[in-house]
Amino acid sequence: MDYGSVTSEGDGSVEQMTRVEAAAPGRAARGTWDPARWVTDNDRERSRTSHGLGDLRRALDAAGSDEVTRFLDVGCGYGGLSRLVGDYLGAAQVHGVDIDERVVPEAVSKAVEVTLQDASAQPLPFDDGSFDAVMTLGMMDYLVSFDGIVRELNRVICDGGWLLVTLPNLASWHNRLGLLLGYQPRDVEISSEILAGVAPGYGGEPPAGHIHIPTTKAFTELMTHHGFETVALLGGRPRMNPTHPVLAGVDRVLSRRPSLARRFYYVGRKVSRPAAQERTVDMPYQSLA
Repeated sequence: MDYGSVTSEGDGSVEQMTRVEAAAPGRAARGTWDPARWVTDNDRERSRTSHGLGDLRRALDAAGSDEVTRFLDVGCGYGGLSRLVGDYLGAAQVHGVDIDERVVPEAVSKAVEVTLQDASAQPLPFDDGSFDAVMTLGMMDYLVSFDGIVRELNRVICDGGWLLVTLPNLASWHNRLGLLLGYQPRDVEISSEILAGVAPGYGGEPPAGHIHIPTTKAFTELMTHHGFETVALLGGRPRMNPTHPVLAGVDRVLSRRPSLARRFYYVGRKVSRPAAQERTVDMPYQSLA
């Protein structure tokens, strides 16, 4: 899904869009990295992650070298990143789930097996342990609670399989500075009509539907609670718009610490399956498996 306006300074993504590379020995990938083949203008319009492919590739490499046969992207959008990552991992099957019917034809044309479904309202339509690896890129911040979807991600991942999640970081250096100056963090929206209280640099952007975002500490604690062991936590550098040389330099330095980076990549391995929770009025979306 990964909706919202693009906001990164480049990290070599232009070069990555024109180059095909084989996977390095001992890395998680077995195939090739070919963004120019799969990532279209539609992908770039919809996905912030598509503008930081170097960060995405580093996160994939951090996952290890286990074989991946079946791969799932929850919030797959137009499928460019799903197919790119699936090829890089050497997956024989690439599946995607998305809420938007407009993305399906293009995603299917990229050989992504797409299921049209609202992952915030229904359990994922897959059997237990169906996938060796799952990713979700910038989708969870549109959900009221993370518990239901994380339980479902745990359920559909096989024992020892891994999960990649990327999200904006509530405790990023720019959010800390903005809060100090009295501004609302961009990705914690209080209105569906206006982008209220944010710093002037966002220039009249419309709300994107972000409900809340976590700190890296909160997210890793949540994932431990839901049966995942943290494999890697990396900082991400989405494009800054507009790009100021001083801010870009500050961002480059501070993003070396994931807890301060504007975006983070979490890689976790499934080590247990927590007991299922019953649905309640306050928390209606829970896995019943």
